[in-house]
Amino acid sequence: MLLARFQQSGGDEDLEGAIYLQRQALELFPASHPHRSSSVSNLATALLTRFEQSGQHEDLEKAISFHREALELRPAPHPDRPVSLTNLATALLTRFEQSGQHHDLETAISLARQAVDLYPAPNPRRSKCLTQLGCALRARFDQSGQQEDLEGAISLHQEALELRPTPHHDRPVSLLNLADALSTRFDQSGQLQDLETAISLNRQAVEILSASHVNRAMSFSNLASFLWTRFEQSGRLEDLEDAISFHREALELRAAPHPDRPVSLSNLALALSTRFEQSGLHEDLEEAISLNRQALELRAAPYPARATYLNNLASALSARYRQSGQREDLEATISLHQEALELRPAPHPDRPDSLNNLALALSTRFGQSAQHQDLEAAILFHREALELRAAPHPARATLFDNLALALKTRFEQSGQLADLEAAISLGRDALELRPAPHPDRPLSFNNLATPLCARFGQLGRWEDLEEAIDALSQSQNALVAGHPSACLFSGNLGVAFMAAYTHSDKAMYLQDAMDAFRAAATCETASASQRLRIAKLWATHADSRHESALDAYYIAIQLLPRLAMLGLDLPPRHRALTSGSDGLARDAAACAMRMGQYERAVELLEEGRAVFWSQAMQLRAPMSDLRDVAPELEHRLRRISLTLEQGSLRDVSRDMSDCSQSAVSMEREASHFRRLNDEWLMVIEEVRQLEGFEDFLRPQRFSTRLSAATEGPVVILNASNTGCDALILTSSGVQHVPLVLALADVTALVNCIQLATAPDSRDPALSASIRADVEGLEGLTDDLQTVLAVLWRSVVKPVIQSLALEKYDTPPNLWWCPTGPFSFLPIHAPEIYLKTPECISDYVVSSYTPTISALLSDISLPHSSFKITVVVEPITPGQVALPCTVDELSRIEARVPAGKLVKLESVTVKEVVSHLPTTSIAHFACHGEQHPERPLDSALMLHDNPLKVSQIMQQPIPNGTLAFLSASKTATGDGNLPDEVIHLASTLLYAGFRGVVGTMWTISDEDGPKVADAFYEYLFRDNSSNAEDTFPPDTTQAARALHVAVAKLRAEGVSFKRWVPFIHLGR
Repeated sequence: MLLARFQQSGGDEDLEGAIYLQRQALELFPASHPHRSSSVSNLATALLTRFEQSGQHEDLEKAISFHREALELRPAPHPDRPVSLTNLATALLTRFEQSGQHHDLETAISLARQAVDLYPAPNPRRSKCLTQLGCALRARFDQSGQQEDLEGAISLHQEALELRPTPHHDRPVSLLNLADALSTRFDQSGQLQDLETAISLNRQAVEILSASHVNRAMSFSNLASFLWTRFEQSGRLEDLEDAISFHREALELRAAPHPDRPVSLSNLALALSTRFEQSGLHEDLEEAISLNRQALELRAAPYPARATYLNNLASALSARYRQSGQREDLEATISLHQEALELRPAPHPDRPDSLNNLALALSTRFGQSAQHQDLEAAILFHREALELRAAPHPARATLFDNLALALKTRFEQSGQLADLEAAISLGRDALELRPAPHPDRPLSFNNLATPLCARFGQLGRWEDLEEAIDALSQSQNALVAGHPSACLFSGNLGVAFMAAYTHSDKAMYLQDAMDAFRAAATCETASASQRLRIAKLWATHADSRHESALDAYYIAIQLLPRLAMLGLDLPPRHRALTSGSDGLARDAAACAMRMGQYERAVELLEEGRAVFWSQAMQLRAPMSDLRDVAPELEHRLRRISLTLEQGSLRDVSRDMSDCSQSAVSMEREASHFRRLNDEWLMVIEEVRQLEGFEDFLRPQRFSTRLSAATEGPVVILNASNTGCDALILTSSGVQHVPLVLALADVTALVNCIQLATAPDSRDPALSASIRADVEGLEGLTDDLQTVLAVLWRSVVKPVIQSLALEKYDTPPNLWWCPTGPFSFLPIHAPEIYLKTPECISDYVVSSYTPTISALLSDISLPHSSFKITVVVEPITPGQVALPCTVDELSRIEARVPAGKLVKLESVTVKEVVSHLPTTSIAHFACHGEQHPERPLDSALMLHDNPLKVSQIMQQPIPNGTLAFLSASKTATGDGNLPDEVIHLASTLLYAGFRGVVGTMWTISDEDGPKVADAFYEYLFRDNSSNAEDTFPPDTTQAARALHVAVAKLRAEGVSFKRWVPFIHLGR
């Protein structure tokens, strides 16, 4: 009675009471007692029931043992022998589902068949035997794919249902079992009637079962899965929403350690992934990944259905890879699919799914790495999957599409027209299998159109292009509003219209292309990476052709912060910018300049460069005005900013060796920071609704940026694919100066500089075009001098003439803001030897700035808190000794006022970092190390460990006015990402120092003390080194102090290579 009540109400106390009473009863019945078999059987049934709730494996083993004993006590022709056969079969099938031991499954089938034979119709107990045999055959079908097993299961469940008319207490079980078997047959045959019947049967079961019934969770779970399947066929969004709702209810009813909790976790994850594909809501995808990881952790090997959980997690990670481009996600996807495929050997019914999924992942990796074996393996797997999915299987359309895409990709590599023809044929087959309103019909239109466009490009057949445009137009029309795929489809439509415009020169096609590109780039539900790719494509096609070019560039630049959002950790943010931003802002500015919009050019350069630093500065933006108006909002934004700043600077490395718990933990952390980033953006929008805060944290207006030129001109040097230009900002406006150099020329100059300054340098050969620029000049001794001469003629001289500058004994200040390859050239050093030598230092005192905005921060001069910290490392493990650094410290000590100097010699990273927040001037005399591939690992080499860029970025330096980096290569940026200006010198600038002295390449150890001595002599010229009450030096004179110091070094007759690398950045 207690067990029966538990099955209806779900009360744990009833189940525990039943087990307790059954144990007591068993003790009263010795082995020879006629009622012992019933007592043993009842206890076994109760224990199996508890296992189904708790997952305690010992309950299952004891249940099997007791059922075996009961069967032995009921030899033929005992009237209850069929009951024991059925019960033992049930327990063995349950163990098979946990362990995958095939012997358990075969034994269960054999026992269940014996039970059915012993209970001919119309025996009322026959229905339970039929049910058990049907479930066992259904399980064997899942392993072997033998269709007769599935048909047998359906027939048995139908007969069992007929034997359980309303109000039979087991009727819901038969409804659920038959529905499940019919749904499985639909998966194989695609007969929609089977799916509709399954949904109807499952709804009946849900209506019959009470809220506390033990099978209610299963009924919710199955109904949700059937509704999800119907959504996949019909595209009815209400089915998907209902599926998610039912899966959540099932999960709540299967709290840990319920043995079916992994099923509900995985099912809910799948439904959320599907909704993500429809809406683009990132939180759905993140939740799906987290749920899939939890499910897989609970389904450890050798669980027989582990492959399903591997596949589901891999699919979710693949979706995230398409969003964020994180390589770790792609590699994990491939590894998981490979493991799943190994668990599904032929003739496993799900082997085609694993083949298809692995093939897609390999094709994706081919697109990144161009490893030809990945593409060939993908095609091979796609073909095998298609062979295993014979008509009329509903998945054939997907397999047609995927094989077609792989063949088109191979055509693009090899040019074999046969691959292209096959791709088109497969695309047509897929489209035929997806009649309206199939939700994937728009995808098939798109997948047919792309190879048609490719064939038009090969053969020039206009009808191919017309068909492609028509197919892409239909794909657009068939999508629901706001669908993420609209971005891809509209982008492809734009490409097709551009092909039509190029072929026909008809303006209407150009306008249609621009409209399609605009729709794609502004699709808010698509990923930032996909939108950026299409916005850049739009800009490329519109530039010099259409008035929308600047709109395209602007939209692309606005997407860069989303691509490298603050919710990501450091490596993916850097990779995102590497893949998306380099050259974009420069090309945009060049476009604006050709249109005469010079102020817009400045704005585009500012918003599209140094994105990394702009985001960091936003998090540190002053908020005192907001605090006065909305203190609660200010407090909330400040809290989020502080947390995001620490999170965005974290460096989290993931690989396949991470344990599942570690991976889940990292996923949760990443999801937390992504949500925090979204919250930060929402709060900013709230602030902008306040009167007077409409432009809060928006890019600065041009009029504000112009104030950066109050202390002297700022010259932006732009190197784009269409040419090079200078934009000169003065307090009165902006002036455009075209330069005669091409981008290739500037790149050649950079190569020459790098070769000439390398430790094993030989004089590099300059290109003929560059040598022609200085032909006939006398006094050129090496190619470094030639580069300086070219820069004078082609860059510096035009700027000086535009500003009408003359030679001065005390020349004015000027700031250079180089972009692209100009960032690696010594613009501060050009000179040329004519009858009258010309040298830039006679006209201006040069400084650099990574951006205009970097010059706009307030310069506060500390008084009582003034402190100069000098760090010297004469001997660093693993590095060449720098004995002159000791002399450098002595010389600084002689120049700096007493009591203001903190000397740190051969110290640890921790000690140095502890002094940064309170120091005013920081001086480092040590080795520097630049990592071109990992710029955030670039570092100052200290005694115990490197002091990395990423570590410095995390330190607030409120008192810092000046940093002097007397180390090699401290102002050398990333060659792959020059416009992000990530190097040691810029890091200190953005960390809080107003000005920084750095070096462009390796410096001589003996030059450090000389330059430092002259530099501090000038800086502290108004102070006595013995005075305690001295005022702090005016660090805004740091550029002039370096100017004087380098002039003294030059006067010693040293080579260009030794005096040129010293530069000043900032104020």
